Amino acid sequence: MKLQQLRYIREIQRNGYNISLTSEKLFTSQPGISKQVALLEGELGVQIFERQGKHLSGATEIGQQIIQEASKMLEIEEKIKAISASVTAPDRGRMNIHTTNAIAKFLLPETVRYFMNKYPKVSLHMGTIEPDSRGNTLPTGPYDFSVVAQEIDEQADLTVLPAYKWSLSLILPLNHPLADVENITLEQLAQEKLISYELKSTGRMAIDDAFAKRGLTPTYIVTAMDAEVIKEYVRLGVGVGLIASVATHTMSDSIVVRSLEGLVPDCYAWLCYSKNLFLQQYMYDFIAKFAPHLTRTMIEQTAHLSKAELTKWFEDMNLMTYR
Repeated sequence: MKLQQLRYIREIQRNGYNISLTSEKLFTSQPGISKQVALLEGELGVQIFERQGKHLSGATEIGQQIIQEASKMLEIEEKIKAISASVTAPDRGRMNIHTTNAIAKFLLPETVRYFMNKYPKVSLHMGTIEPDSRGNTLPTGPYDFSVVAQEIDEQADLTVLPAYKWSLSLILPLNHPLADVENITLEQLAQEKLISYELKSTGRMAIDDAFAKRGLTPTYIVTAMDAEVIKEYVRLGVGVGLIASVATHTMSDSIVVRSLEGLVPDCYAWLCYSKNLFLQQYMYDFIAKFAPHLTRTMIEQTAHLSKAELTKWFEDMNLMTYR
């Protein structure tokens, strides 16, 4: 068994069981990958992948377990290399961040500029993710950090730290009757046609909980996970929108923004990374710039805490709130 074989099966799964795409990303040949997978299956005596003709259609049940363990072994290999690099080349490296378009556009630029000026020999690679209809936001590919504005289920191999808080705002067409009302109520919004996030997203749950506590039933006519889509339908006069406040920083002149402070509670955003990741000093610096409360000392002190314990730990801290 070779680490390269384990890397192949992990990457095949990450690339949707497409060997052609996997070979392109790994700069190797399809026959070479197929041969190594066959050798590994022969050595283990089990079939790792389901096949339909010459194509892979998924992982077998035992194959899924093998890929999970292979991923852990490869993370350990990467961690060993990172430990060595922290001594031999502390100001060089590569950092992969996955986040949503809104966070990348509105919240990360200042941190990225600071980081690239301080660490010009570290390459920064940013991949974007968007929550699906179930509110899931964690990427499946290689990344060091994920910054997400949705609730993340607790996972044994994942560190999840509160990065900041974010609020929701109401957006209305300029000619809407509520556009001139300063103190809009939930009772008024319950009478409107609403456009907002999908059902299980954090923002939507916060909105629905606020209505439920007042005994109100909102009417959603359009739902989407992209704030830009919501803004466009509001501009067209389809309804009124409820979106993250940071997404209102660039708005059409035909749309009015109203705060929902006091009506809908603020939500948490999270910084996530594998517990097998060895944090380089430049990673600590990036985190501390983006979320000043997450110093190296704080991260090390809270490493053993559960997500619930972490939330309680940071409750009394003055986390940055984006409105």
